[in-house]
Amino acid sequence: MIAAPHNDRTCLDAITEHLAARVRARDPEIARVAEAHADTRALADWIRSLPQRDDDGLPDDGPKVDACEPAQRLRVPARDPNCVERAALYLAAAELIDDGPVRQLATARTPGGLHTFPIEDGEPVVLDPDVSRNALAGGLFRSQALRNSETLALAPEDLIDWLADLAAEPAAGFAHGAARVERGHRALRGVLAGRPLCVADVRDVAFLLALARREARLWGPVGPRLVATAVHAVDRLDQAAAARWQAGLGEATRRNAPELALGDLRLRPDGKLLAALGRVGGRIGAGAAIEALRVKLAALGLAPQLLTGLERELQREGLSLGPLAKPPPMIGSLGAITPEAIAGRWLATKL
Repeated sequence: MIAAPHNDRTCLDAITEHLAARVRARDPEIARVAEAHADTRALADWIRSLPQRDDDGLPDDGPKVDACEPAQRLRVPARDPNCVERAALYLAAAELIDDGPVRQLATARTPGGLHTFPIEDGEPVVLDPDVSRNALAGGLFRSQALRNSETLALAPEDLIDWLADLAAEPAAGFAHGAARVERGHRALRGVLAGRPLCVADVRDVAFLLALARREARLWGPVGPRLVATAVHAVDRLDQAAAARWQAGLGEATRRNAPELALGDLRLRPDGKLLAALGRVGGRIGAGAAIEALRVKLAALGLAPQLLTGLERELQREGLSLGPLAKPPPMIGSLGAITPEAIAGRWLATKL
């Protein structure tokens, strides 16, 4: 079903109405494209393979949709479409292939600039070979009213799944990347179920979190806050699980993982919601949160040298632990009296 556009209504309403009319009339050109593809996935792959020709705004390069500002070129189908034409062709041809999903047009800001794309049942469809799924999803998130909210609620399982989903796309560019993200995801879900991380899991978990941390920036300020919150929460759960395991408690006891408290954040493995994630990062501050985690890791015996070695290994793959790779300042040094360091040491005592 073709629905009203997600945003940019003045421009995209006009394009949507034009396409819906052609679908109702079963336009022969669009029908030929639809009949050439077995399903919408094949259609998307084909559109993604087409060469790109940008719309430079030339008056004779048309036809144009004058409702858009500036006027947008709209050739459907086109052998060398721009993003608007790719999205329009998919919206119309996919409707003839399968009219079940709800499809909309949307425009969002990506690292490459404004980009128009289709949404299918709430998920972005990638049609441009130079734009990633994460870039579209992040741009879509920032375009929604939720980006201005002080509170974001996620179930803990959903937060971990989101991190793994973020890491999955860039992981495809690394040797065995998909398998490493899958193992890291499984290990993190195990922590939620009350199982401590194994030494063999650490590299895969670090790989997943490093990729997720990089991609999370596409979601604006809330993205890195979610990653930082997940790191703190997993650390607490892992410590609790390891303590129970070392004490020799049974499996039934291990399933009763304790509630975690960090400011307004409450995390329970039984599926209770995470509350006020955005406020946690905003009030504590990214510097203090990272400082607290460094202090905590050092107290657990993960010396700065170990983090440095892990950072060196990740950098060989184009990744980084970011600020976490920097060792905590020595007590008594100038670095130890910065607000971030002082707040971080205080926060570490509360974790």
